Order: sequence, then C-alpha cells, then structure tokens
Amino acid sequence: MPQVRCPRCGAANDTRAPGYPFCVSCQDNLAKCGYCRWFDDRAVICSHPVVAGFFEVSEEAIPPCAYHTPRESILLARRGPKALVWILMIVAAFAFAYGLTRALLPASPALPAGPIPELQLAVEAEYDRAVVGEAYTVTVLIHNTSDTVAENVRFEIARDPLRSLYLKGVMPEPSDQTDSARWRTFFYPALSPHERRRMAIQLVPREVGTFHVAVRLLSGEDTYHGMTDLPITVSATERPYEGHSTDEGGQR
Repeated sequence: MPQVRCPRCGAANDTRAPGYPFCVSCQDNLAKCGYCRWFDDRAVICSHPVVAGFFEVSEEAIPPCAYHTPRESILLARRGPKALVWILMIVAAFAFAYGLTRALLPASPALPAGPIPELQLAVEAEYDRAVVGEAYTVTVLIHNTSDTVAENVRFEIARDPLRSLYLKGVMPEPSDQTDSARWRTFFYPALSPHERRRMAIQLVPREVGTFHVAVRLLSGEDTYHGMTDLPITVSATERPYEGHSTDEGGQR
C-alpha cells in the first residue's frame, strides 16, 4: 500500500494506518473523488470501469466506493538506494545497542500474551429518510465472533459531520464518553464470547445535504476492528417511502 501526501496540509499519511483515510494532521478525508486517479477533472465523472455512474461524484464527494486509488500527484516517492542504506545502518546501530542493554540486564519472566478478540461492526440506517429538525436513528451492531472476552469495548463517531447532524443521544447509555480533536468515543462494558450488542444513535439533522458518518470500533488498549462510512442524505421534508434501505458494515 502506498503512502500519500495530503494535498491540503502536505502531511505524509500511511494508507495502512487505522485512522486512514483521515489526514493525520488536518483531518481532511483523503478518499475524496478529487484525490482519486479515476476522477476525470474536466468531465467531473468517475472513469472506473466497474462503478462509473453508480454514484454522484464531484471533487469533494466521498461516495461509499471500494475502488478509490490515490492519484499519482499525491503518492510519496520511494526512497532511493542510498537513503535505504543509511536507514539500514541506523536501524542496525539501534538494534546492537538494544541487544547489548538487554544482555547486561537481568532477565524478567515473560508474560503470556492473551488471545485477541475478533469483533465485527455493522451500521444500519435508511440513508435517504433523514429530515431537517426530526430525529433520525442510526443502529450500530457489534458481534464478538471469538471465544475471548473483549474488554474496554468502544465505538467512535467522527466529529466533523456532527456539526450538521446534532447528536441527541445514544441508547443504551455508554458507561463513559470522551472527545478528541477528530472522534467522539463511547465506552461500553466487556463483550462476552459470541455476544451481540445493539446501540441506537439519535441524530437530528440541522441542514439539507449529504453527510458521511464514519464509525469505527476498538477494544482493549488500542485494538482496531474496522470502520464504516455511512452516507446520510438529508431533505427539507419527508420523502415518500419506497421500501429502500441500506446497510453499511465493515470488519477486520
């Protein structure tokens, strides 16, 4: 997977990092159509042979597309052979110093590493049924598919769309919640083996438009279990029901 440089602030981003596609510096979403190699700037269309025409695209759009590929202009160049040699020399020096220190210190008994629980995340909502000023429900589903208890379970909602979608509450209520620059985190009790848990997020849209609600799942110290990107289309009045709904899910 390549590394990319954020066009907005210039920060280097690793596409394998848990927080990707959000920039580590300015939190810009690097999965925009305008940053994708398949986006045609002149015609303002997606040119991918599989998904072209399926989504409304623009330079700032972030459709739920699995074919986003960073364009050449934001890819970071690979280091040359000389830089690689210097890096290897520095790593070798640190490894030697670390090994010498370990050899001089008394050995401590090794603690057995416990198994890591496997959790699945799904997010459900009728994405086109949101109306300005009316409560709108997003359901978060968590499933512990492993035989291991999952401690310190928490899901996080990206704070950026909450400026347009007022967060009225979460049911059942979390044991605790915190805020960071990019995420609002909700903590819940441990999840038993094979246990399923359902939470309802109440949102009240403040304005018309399409907004992307990113939700990610973590447990333990900082074990990442996946992230979803749910598009929500908000209208001024309620639309006629056509029996259409969508599920957005992600797992690791």
